[in-house]
Amino acid sequence: MKRTVTAVAFDLDGTLVDTMAVVPGVYVDTIRSLGGPDLDPGQVTAIWHIGPTATVLGHFLGRRVTAADLDHFYATFRVAAAPIRPFDGIAAMLDALREDGYRVGVYTAATGRAAELMLTTAGLIDRFRAVVGGDQARRPKPAPDGLLQLVGLLGTTPGQTVYVGDSDVDLRCAEAASCRPILAGWGGSRTGSGPRPGPGTAIARTPQDVVAIVRDRGR
Repeated sequence: MKRTVTAVAFDLDGTLVDTMAVVPGVYVDTIRSLGGPDLDPGQVTAIWHIGPTATVLGHFLGRRVTAADLDHFYATFRVAAAPIRPFDGIAAMLDALREDGYRVGVYTAATGRAAELMLTTAGLIDRFRAVVGGDQARRPKPAPDGLLQLVGLLGTTPGQTVYVGDSDVDLRCAEAASCRPILAGWGGSRTGSGPRPGPGTAIARTPQDVVAIVRDRGR
């Protein structure tokens, strides 16, 4: 029998890796050191869905962001990212999905450069067939552009793809792309408005629940 799900796509921050104690502080430190305002992390997380790193930095700096500004951000990020680790059960979940033959990828609002750094630091980078960052998408989430790009790289269709994320913007992105949404309930949505799962959204309390849901819906 032909599978109805062939690929599983993931958000990154708050879904695969626990970055909320690190990344907002990197923005705060970078913006301050580049002459911007003193911020608290909540001010950053409230708006970082607007786009990738350059867009967020430019929002607070009130000017065009240069290559040197981004290099400064990533130098700060590289040091701060050292303790980043996956949530418990993530590696086993990814291994189980791949062993079952599902194509696995990442679409994140973070830049491709930041995503690669986080996934490498967390020891996960080799588990993914493709990674799409927010700077590679024409429009940010919840627009479907980046997720549809990932679907193409995975060689499947939106209807055969599940998108797992921890926030409302992830669920809306999945719906806009006609992918099947799964709410990642283990990290807790701490950015923007809280998730509002619709009737077609499955809720995974643990990473292992994702495997069970995909197997059940993918038959």
